[in-house]
Amino acid sequence: MIRIDDYNVGMKQIDVNLASLDLNLITALDALLRLHSVSGAAEAVGRTQSAMSHSLARLRDHFRDPILVRDGWAMHPTPLAEQLRPRVAEAARAARLVFETKTVFDPATTRRRIRIASPDLCASLFTSFIAELSRDAPNGSIEFVAAESARQAVLNSDADIGLGFGHPKSDPNLLLCEIGPLEWCTFAPRGHPFCKDASQARWAASQHIVVGQSGAREGPVEKALRRNRLKRRVVCHVANFSSALSLAAETQALFTTLRAPFERSATRLGMAACAVPFPMPSAPAALMFRADYGDPFSIWVRERCLRSFD
Repeated sequence: MIRIDDYNVGMKQIDVNLASLDLNLITALDALLRLHSVSGAAEAVGRTQSAMSHSLARLRDHFRDPILVRDGWAMHPTPLAEQLRPRVAEAARAARLVFETKTVFDPATTRRRIRIASPDLCASLFTSFIAELSRDAPNGSIEFVAAESARQAVLNSDADIGLGFGHPKSDPNLLLCEIGPLEWCTFAPRGHPFCKDASQARWAASQHIVVGQSGAREGPVEKALRRNRLKRRVVCHVANFSSALSLAAETQALFTTLRAPFERSATRLGMAACAVPFPMPSAPAALMFRADYGDPFSIWVRERCLRSFD
C-alpha cells in the first residue's frame, strides 16, 4: 500500500498555464473524488476505464500526489484530494453552466436581413423560402446581393446563402447541398406554332428573346447551337431574365432558359414549357452555407432554406 505521508500534502499555490492542461481532467477528477472508483468514474463521464486510468495518472503527476490510494478492495482520497474536493466540484459545476448556456433566437422577433448570392435567373427559386420567412419571421427581410461568385460571397461572409452552378470544390468552411441538375426548356406563348411542331427547323425559324448584350460571352445555348450547327433569329436582347419572360409572352417570341426558375411564372403568363429540340447539357446547381457558423440564426436560416427546396 502507498504511504500517504510519502507525499507533500500541503496546498501550495503555483502558477499554472491553463493552455497546457486538458480541462477534461476537471470532470475526471470530480468523478474520481465523488465515486472513489476508476471504473465508476469512467462510467459516470462516458469514458473507458483505461482512459480514466490515464487521466488519474496525469492528475497524480500534476499534483505530485496519488489522489486515490488503495486499501484492500477500496480506494480512499488522500488528504490533498479531500482539500481539493470542494474546489473541483465548484469548477465542474461552473464548466457545466458555461456549456449549458445557449443563445436564444426567436424568428418571430428577429429583424435580421438574410443575404442571398444567386444568379439573376435563379432568384425565383427562393419564392417558397421568402414565403416561409414572411410567415415565421415577419420582421426579417431578404436581400439579393450582387456577387461574381456566390461561393466567394459566402466564404467572405457577404452572403448567408449562395447558389451556384457546376460542381463546387469541397471546402471545410462550406456546407454544399446539391439541388440540381436543372433542366432546360423553351417557353412559348400558348398557340405558338412551335408548341405544335417542336422541331429544330421550327425553333430556328421562330423569333427569340435573349438575355444579355449582343456580342457578349457565348452562353450555354449559343454553345449548343454551334455544336449542332444551328442558328436563331434574335429579335430582342434584354438585361434580365424576368423581363425576358414577360416580353416573350407579349411578342410571340421564344425564350430558352432553365425550366425550374420560370415554370410557375410562365404558366401565369399563358406560356407553355416545351422541350428544347437539340441536346442541352443539364445544369448542376448547389446551395452553399458557411459550415463553421453554428449559431441559432445561421442554423435556422439553413434549415428553412433547405426545407423550401425539398
